[in-house]
Amino acid sequence: MADEREVDVVNSRDLVAAFTGYLIKLDLEGQLPAVFAHNIVALSHLVGSRLKVPLEQTNEGGVVCPVYKKFTMKECLAAMTCCNGVARCLYETKKYLDALDWTVEIDVIHKNARFVAKPIFEWEPYHPSPPCLEFHHQRLLGLCTASDVFLALGNTGSAAYCRNVGNDLINSLPSRADEATLRREVLPISAHIAVTQLRHPDPTTYRTLDVRCPELQVRGSWRRLKWADSSRLTSRMAHAAFIYKSRLYVCGGQRSGTVQVYHDMWCLDLVKMNGWRELPKYKEPFLNCQMAVVHGKAYLFRGFSTVDFFDLETERWGSKQTRFVDASGKTEKWPYSKNLTDYAMHAVDGKIYIFGGRYKRYIGSNFFAVLDVATGTWRRLSGTPDSAPLRPQYDEPGVRKNLASWVDEKGGKIYIMYGMADRQAAQMFNQEFASSEGFAYDDCWSWDIKAGRWQRERVSGNYPCPRAEMSVCYNPVTKQTVMFGGYNPALPYFVESSQVCFGFNYFSDTFVLDHAAPTPRWKQVITPSFPTYRAQGQLLTDPTTGRMYLFGGYTNTDWVPTRHTKPDMTRSYGDVWELRVDTPGGLFEEVDWEDERRCAQLGPWQACYKCGSVGFWKKCSGSCDGRVHYCTPNCQKEAWPEHKQKHNCSKI
Repeated sequence: MADEREVDVVNSRDLVAAFTGYLIKLDLEGQLPAVFAHNIVALSHLVGSRLKVPLEQTNEGGVVCPVYKKFTMKECLAAMTCCNGVARCLYETKKYLDALDWTVEIDVIHKNARFVAKPIFEWEPYHPSPPCLEFHHQRLLGLCTASDVFLALGNTGSAAYCRNVGNDLINSLPSRADEATLRREVLPISAHIAVTQLRHPDPTTYRTLDVRCPELQVRGSWRRLKWADSSRLTSRMAHAAFIYKSRLYVCGGQRSGTVQVYHDMWCLDLVKMNGWRELPKYKEPFLNCQMAVVHGKAYLFRGFSTVDFFDLETERWGSKQTRFVDASGKTEKWPYSKNLTDYAMHAVDGKIYIFGGRYKRYIGSNFFAVLDVATGTWRRLSGTPDSAPLRPQYDEPGVRKNLASWVDEKGGKIYIMYGMADRQAAQMFNQEFASSEGFAYDDCWSWDIKAGRWQRERVSGNYPCPRAEMSVCYNPVTKQTVMFGGYNPALPYFVESSQVCFGFNYFSDTFVLDHAAPTPRWKQVITPSFPTYRAQGQLLTDPTTGRMYLFGGYTNTDWVPTRHTKPDMTRSYGDVWELRVDTPGGLFEEVDWEDERRCAQLGPWQACYKCGSVGFWKKCSGSCDGRVHYCTPNCQKEAWPEHKQKHNCSKI
């Protein structure tokens, strides 16, 4: 509880108006003075006058709140109840931004209750002792309100995720009676199944989606690029990629459906677009590794003390011997026992930072280290090496692989977000923490390079559904972090027509986090077209122009519908897409929004240029090179004069 000297009535007019409206809606006018006063005074006593609710993102510790951590269970329930009432009222009055802020507050209160208990791993459900059904009831109400807001905004991924978390919460309850109560009062099975039948984005709703809330949505455009036909770069996944001097470089990886792993290297001039140029090959094939540029050399780290690099000026491969040292500079034992993959890698001020990934533990790692390129020395910054026992803790990120990561504009902080603990792989190889169910993290952390410490950040706004294997980059021109696609190993997708339920999901949605905003929040990017659902693609920014490019990736061909049945279980891509966003520096002035909506390709589907219906339609066979599609010959006949004039198309 806050210090009594700090106690004061909450002076937020928005809070008073929202909660008053909520109580009136519940037909409590007669009880309004007593009920309202009780809740407002209770909230003020709980948090004190110095703490603004919802907490600002500048709150020290981000998610961690000293006041919330001191709550008794009774105080925790009182705060969650108040937040739920305000959130629901704001949702029903279509104040979506504020509603989401209050649902995040409920989640933060729930997490702080968990933080004061004995540490457990993130994938373990938290049940306070003694058992308290109301605690789960309030959390479930917050999840359902958030889901409703996301559905109203067209963010089907996060809507489905919130209800799926609620569904898992109910299933984890030890009491069947409590389970039945929450099913009846908050989340029936039918409400959960309804969102599992949506793709992300879902073409049935996305086709007509537009910006309804500018604070949480922004227009954008995906455009597939073309280059010289003589190029021979094969489609691939699990590759390394980077941009240097407006040239896109791709190295290694694998074409899905084959056992062949690549060690070739290619370069595409993003200005001339005159085709891929093959460069000297790397010494051996590799998968799921990264490359980062320091002083004109692209370093490739694979977990070995010998770090290889590609000199971008001489276009030759070389290597550098490195070692781990302690604080005194004394050589330490090399911590990586096997080939490292699936990690995050960044170059900042002549140093290379490596976080997470997989080497010995298939579930993933949280080992964090930095290489001083000039001296060739590594230092451990945080985390647990695979040689040490793994224990749960709340002051640093959990073990993970295939995470999102970026560096801020000033190079002062490294962010990591989401990713997965691969418990299914642990089960396959008979390792600890094994499970038949996957786990995707819902957190975000920042590492302050100067201070040398982690901070758990809030994930707020119209945020992307938790996932792994996503494509992420930071754009220094727009000052935004951009996230596209990915894979969630634990979010089900139910196909009603065939009664098949996949235990996973692939994404093709796009989001931006505007770091220049007073309060950075995620926004969903609404685009007329979007690339096919995929994971392990590479999203990169050309820092010279601010242009953003997506290359490669893969998807499950059972999950993604195709025109023809193929025997392969997965399909990889070799396409290049450019993303433009309707923000300063986002190059959206190049976009013809209305024309792109009519010519839209939504993953594997197309929009009919005439009537707008979505399906597997036939493309125009004229000189426009298939820019538009038609669902019927009649639509083609009616739209031909307009298409001919608009796109300068002629019959071939």
